[in-house]
Amino acid sequence: MNGVMKMSSFGAWATAAAAILWMAAGLSACGDKGKQGAAVSRPVVQDVEVVVVRPVPRETTAEAPGTVRARTTAAVAPQVMGRLTGVAVSEGSVVAAGALLATIDDTTVRAQLSSAEGAVAEADAAREEVDRTISQAEAGKTLAEKTFERFRKLLEGKVVTQQEFDEVEMRRTVAVKDLERAQQKRVQVSARIAQARGQADAAKAMLAWARVTAPFAGVIVEKRADAGSMAVPGVPLFVLEDPRRHRIEASVSEAYLPLLKKGAPVQVILDADPGKPFSAVVTEIVPAIDPVSRTFTVKADLPAGRARSGQSGKVRFAAGKGTVLAVPKRAITRAGGSDGVFTVGALDNVVRLSMITLGAEFDDRVEVLSGIEDGARVALSPIGKLTDGARVEVRR
Repeated sequence: MNGVMKMSSFGAWATAAAAILWMAAGLSACGDKGKQGAAVSRPVVQDVEVVVVRPVPRETTAEAPGTVRARTTAAVAPQVMGRLTGVAVSEGSVVAAGALLATIDDTTVRAQLSSAEGAVAEADAAREEVDRTISQAEAGKTLAEKTFERFRKLLEGKVVTQQEFDEVEMRRTVAVKDLERAQQKRVQVSARIAQARGQADAAKAMLAWARVTAPFAGVIVEKRADAGSMAVPGVPLFVLEDPRRHRIEASVSEAYLPLLKKGAPVQVILDADPGKPFSAVVTEIVPAIDPVSRTFTVKADLPAGRARSGQSGKVRFAAGKGTVLAVPKRAITRAGGSDGVFTVGALDNVVRLSMITLGAEFDDRVEVLSGIEDGARVALSPIGKLTDGARVEVRR
């Protein structure tokens, strides 16, 4: 009897345990189904207009990196050696043409100028003395010639002896020699005067060079020395540029050398403001090819006030006819400071945000340089309702 009761109790316990396990399994299955339902639940955007991107014919463009530089730049260097006694400007100073930039110790130069001016004064005094000597010699020669002529006639009339005539002739010869010596002395003194004045002029020039001045009006963009430094001829102390006129100098692949000519129109895109390209014209081409980079230099003048020295940018120019990928302007959206488009999957109609690199604009489209491929389906509207990962129904 007790054995039958024990068996019955065990059977009831087993039945209850099985029921509990069955309920747990059912709950687990329901939970999995809920998770799967949540995973596939996505927002659906109705009536989305799409366009299939295909290559279109147009004038192709190319770009080359460049740097903005001032059209007029000067490395201002001293012309004499000496210690800098003062520097009158700093970086960013606006200076006029001829403005004082720095001064160099001119003690030695002033001493040289004083010595040269003294030599000029001494030579001038010597010339005055020589001029008096020449005047006296000319008077003596005139008198000797007149006396000689008178004694020659007297000798013919046998009024004077030959000896007396010879003495007069000798005095005339001496007078002529005295005048010649005086004239030669004047030539020597004139040479001394010219030399002394040349030394004085050189000293004055060196004295002027002790003042380092601006060769043209501009802005000091670099200062390389301070008061107390040694100035060395030919070693720049400042870099001065004219801020009114700039140009961009771009390194262009040698493949485009036949295409670019002086006067050709280009577009300039500054990295600091890529959304505002502006037009420019090629003003200079350096045709020599760099053997390392295989590029040549193209220079284009920029409108006043559009750039500063040292800015980086690009030069965009026509590179011949071809085909490009392009999308309508209204398909472009901005995300994280970059350009992008919403592409729609052909099989699942799921939207993906694709970041792209844009090229030149033409008509109502923009060239796409990278980011999407030929055949991509790009959403045109409603762009404001689309998000990455959303499902859409494409407009028929």
